Amino acid sequence: MENIDINRRKYPRYCTEMDVYFKIRYDINIKVEFQVIESCQRSNISPKYFGLCNNVSVEGMLIVSKKHLMKNDILMLEVYDPIVENPVKMEGQVCWSEKCPGLSKEHDMFYTGVKIIMVNGRSVIDSIYFDRKHQVAWSVTLESLFGTYETLKEYPTSLKRRDGKSGSSD
Repeated sequence: MENIDINRRKYPRYCTEMDVYFKIRYDINIKVEFQVIESCQRSNISPKYFGLCNNVSVEGMLIVSKKHLMKNDILMLEVYDPIVENPVKMEGQVCWSEKCPGLSKEHDMFYTGVKIIMVNGRSVIDSIYFDRKHQVAWSVTLESLFGTYETLKEYPTSLKRRDGKSGSSD
């Protein structure tokens, strides 16, 4: 299993596990259903699996689920935003998947890092931009879940990076 250095990421991660005292609309985990549509080890489309989005960035997300995935698996994801009626449809590629530490064998859970390629048919890489006013990188991935960064500025504690700083880039 390869050791992942989280400090080599291009963009900051925004936590989607939010404490209830935050005054925002995202006070619960974002649910994700996914299925493998292409794999070097499987030839058929897999059944749907359930997971939770632990954090999200400009072009990726961390999913926690009971399914161990293989690096380079291509996933079709349906992301269920708590306030949006229809799921956000995403396509992504597994970058890594590893067992969550400290759990018993019968409660195996896996962290899986997914690079998001498409959101609702729109290319993520083509949507990335730098918001000079707020000094933050943004994309269709984040817009599909949070709206524009402008809409979040009134909630300074609503997006917490894993390093404890605000959502803006350094």
